[in-house]
Amino acid sequence: MHSAMPSTPPTNLSLADVARLMDQPSVANRIDTAGKVAEHIRQGGLSGSAAEMATEILMHFARDAEIAVRQAVAWQFRNNDRLPESLAIRLAEDVAEVAAPVLSHHAGFEDAFLTTLIGKGDQRKMEAIAGRPRVSTVVSDALIDAGDVAVVSCLLANSGAEIAPEGFGRIVDRHGDHQSVATMVAQHPMLPAPVAWKLLGRVSAAVMRDLAKRHKIPDMVLERCITRGREAAMMMMIRPMLADGAHLRGFLEQMHWQRQLTTDLLFRMLCAGDLEAFITGMAVRCGVTREAAAVMVMDERPAGLRAAFDQAGMKAWLMEPFRIALGVARRWPRTMLASRRRDFQIEVLARVFAECADTEERDVSDLILQVFDLRGDRSVAEARDRLNLPSPGIR
Repeated sequence: MHSAMPSTPPTNLSLADVARLMDQPSVANRIDTAGKVAEHIRQGGLSGSAAEMATEILMHFARDAEIAVRQAVAWQFRNNDRLPESLAIRLAEDVAEVAAPVLSHHAGFEDAFLTTLIGKGDQRKMEAIAGRPRVSTVVSDALIDAGDVAVVSCLLANSGAEIAPEGFGRIVDRHGDHQSVATMVAQHPMLPAPVAWKLLGRVSAAVMRDLAKRHKIPDMVLERCITRGREAAMMMMIRPMLADGAHLRGFLEQMHWQRQLTTDLLFRMLCAGDLEAFITGMAVRCGVTREAAAVMVMDERPAGLRAAFDQAGMKAWLMEPFRIALGVARRWPRTMLASRRRDFQIEVLARVFAECADTEERDVSDLILQVFDLRGDRSVAEARDRLNLPSPGIR
């Protein structure tokens, strides 16, 4: 049941319009009348009681039971800066389908009001706020902390959004594993240099080269990160083969022939919990059977791993992080590792960090960092917290 319409129409609004609405109060008629009232307000020809009457009519429609009618009023804010603030607030607090046009287009909202709406957690409203013609750093900070990937993507695409330097860092920390978000951050004209370094290894080689040029990142670092990206892609190809030992070995032998079965990749396999791939990879590097390689690398005595490194032509001073990771792997039954892979990875990360973080050996630091740099900061933090370990200090 709709409330009664005002008895007197605004100036220049036809009596026939209001009479038609009262006699045939269809959704289409109500939408049509709301549009005419809003247009009279936009033209600025109303004053006094007529202006008050027009506002009252629109507030009436803003309380309408039909969402379509309330949406029709909300869309009037797209190109009308004369509509009253009270009406804008009423509509902004409605459901997202109604609120979105007002939140996107009404310039009068204060930051405090917008951040209060953001705090209520409606992602569709946040997306509308992120697309406003102007978004302050206060509002963008709130969106970054509460918004999902769609919200952050909309914010990054908005040239009128102000994002603080630390805001870019938080975007990468929360959503940097999404290729689209990482690429948008990398290409943002206001990207600070420290965040550019965080993005290396998360974006395509072409985007990385652009980052390196804009932020003067050394070629050696760039090429290292591009190599890591290739290794991550290799891991995606290797995992489906783990159920087929013969196929896996053939693939790894081809990689070894192409000089792509690197120490870094073998360490990544081990830390990820892909033990079968790691053992088979060591067998290929050593030129022995899978069973012989397993005996060498899974032996608790250091002589076995030392022999494997020697036969594989791997640097002896890189053995320590492998030894630590293998110590964790020996304590995990294979069936448990398959079902709790993430827990295994966190324990490996924590132990390697704790015991190798202060190494003076540059090659060891690089080996560790090539795993940690490509993992979310939250995973590393969780690893430290879970095992009550100190913060890392890799130099």
